[in-house]
Amino acid sequence: MTPHFPRADLRVLIVDLSHEFGGASSRVLGLMSGFPPEQIGLAAIADSPVFGQARKMGFSVYPVGAHKADWRILPNLIKVIRDKQYKVVDTQNIQSKLWGSLAARLTGAALVSTLNSWYRFEHGKNLKGIFYTWLELLTNPWLDGYIVVSKTVYDALRNSIKKAPFIDLIYNAIGLRPEEIPGNPAQLKVKFNLPVNAIVCSAAGRLVWAKGYEDLIAAISQVAKPVPNLFCIIVGEGELRSSLDAKIEQAGLKARVILAGYVEHDEVLSILKSSDIFVMPSRQEGTPIALLEAAAIGVPILATSSGGIPELVENGKQALLVPPGDSPALAAGLLELSQNPKRRRDLAMQAQAHVRAAFSLEAQVLATRLAYQKAFDHKNPSG
Repeated sequence: MTPHFPRADLRVLIVDLSHEFGGASSRVLGLMSGFPPEQIGLAAIADSPVFGQARKMGFSVYPVGAHKADWRILPNLIKVIRDKQYKVVDTQNIQSKLWGSLAARLTGAALVSTLNSWYRFEHGKNLKGIFYTWLELLTNPWLDGYIVVSKTVYDALRNSIKKAPFIDLIYNAIGLRPEEIPGNPAQLKVKFNLPVNAIVCSAAGRLVWAKGYEDLIAAISQVAKPVPNLFCIIVGEGELRSSLDAKIEQAGLKARVILAGYVEHDEVLSILKSSDIFVMPSRQEGTPIALLEAAAIGVPILATSSGGIPELVENGKQALLVPPGDSPALAAGLLELSQNPKRRRDLAMQAQAHVRAAFSLEAQVLATRLAYQKAFDHKNPSG
């Protein structure tokens, strides 16, 4: 079926049941900002970071439970969908897909599953990765379409399912105005008690295996002597906080690598803009919002070539890309960028121009609205 232009009255409820603020939540908030406010809403865990940020931004946001396994999520979702007349439900993670698929089935709403990563990639071949993948596929009988954020995820999904109403590849995008983001390197150094001559690399994301922070800590250790003024600020929270703290302590890097914890998104952007280098040591990725944000702000990027990252930036042109899980290569990249300010400036300028041209929020919003329309048409073939 060929979709017509998306209906102006098609109301969409995004379900994001994350406890921590990550790239998927950033994507949700950016996407919502491109929609007319009366057409889109967010169902979230009460008092979660994405709930608070969405409410602060003035979006329609509904607290549907206290945690991901809260049985009240289902009746609350059903009530929101019916009372507010949402016609499409878009789920953002596996818990959202579980509850959202049941609520869509019971209310007659169209169901879209947005995959920000492929679970076996993100969690490896451990029990969680296997279980999440199984649960994603198990909840597909009432699915009306997929949105995926990278070619890597698209290919993995195609290899795992026999058919789907549609799978739309829609890259993440950003609508940042770099000039509106405050950046002050001197204040950043004072805040984190760094020396005035510090070269600061920053990283942002959940403290989980897929983000590869163990590799970053190892790389910092390897360049500690040749670049004694290199410091690293890692922004985010997650299950590996204690083990990363221990690794930093064991490496003798307590004064050099700072786990800043969770901070509001605006402050994350300010930290990135005030840094000399943005580092993304991921072992697995979709199309990371944080990388796009760093590029848009004009921060030179050192990242791995995992997942969808090479789909966003080209090695040697808009970023330095190294193999995932390779701490010596990551260390070499840190050494090169730390010692070459001109190289940093050139990469930053090219990345900023590239992101502005290729990853506009307007294009993402239009493609997503068309996907929602296709899902609605699949659910309601008679119109």
